This record gives sequence, structure tokens and C-alpha cells, in this order.
Amino acid sequence: MGATGGGGELSGRDRTVSRVTEYKHLTGQQAPNTSLTYEYPSAEGDPYYPIPRPENKALFKRYEALAEATKGVLFVGRLATYRYYNMDQVVGQALATYRRHVAVEQAAAPVRAVALAE
Repeated sequence: MGATGGGGELSGRDRTVSRVTEYKHLTGQQAPNTSLTYEYPSAEGDPYYPIPRPENKALFKRYEALAEATKGVLFVGRLATYRYYNMDQVVGQALATYRRHVAVEQAAAPVRAVALAE
């Protein structure tokens, strides 16, 4: 199977599987072993996907303000933006956010002057 299964339901051992994700395909890793995640539909528990409702948008705006005020923490993914993304998009977003963060950190790093002996 590719990076993610979608567009239909897969048959699990005893219940329906919504999606199977094999993470090394998302990151381009070459490895002899792998990790798989199986997602199952459920009406109970915390939702995996943001539900677009006015009260959730208001809650997101509060979380967004807290996130922007929190130094040293980066938020990415579905619940960080309150938007639906496929897992390959989430991994791409996380990697791009990291690269931007590293670039900003490197640009802000103080330049150390080195005294040279004459």
C-alpha cells in the first residue's frame, strides 16, 4: 500500500478500517522495518478531525492566540490549523515548519567575533 489508504474503506479483522498509514513512505525513509497506523471510525472520544462549527472556530482562535504567545513551541497539523489534511500533507507541513524555524534560529544567532593574532 502507498503512504495512505483513502477513498473507500478497508476490511480489518473484525471491523472497518478507514485508513492505513505507513510513515516511512511519507518521509521518504529507506528502512527494512516499518510502522503502520490503522484508523477506525468511531462516534466516541475526541475527534481526529476539526469539525467546522462556529463554536470550534472561536475555540481555535483562542488556541491560536495562546500558541502565538508560547515561545519555543511549534504547532503543526490538523488541530494546529483546524483544517483537514491528509497525513502526507501533515508530515510535509511539519518538515517545512522545522526548516523555516531552523533558518530563523540560524539567522538570529549572534555572530561571534574571533580575535586574530597579528
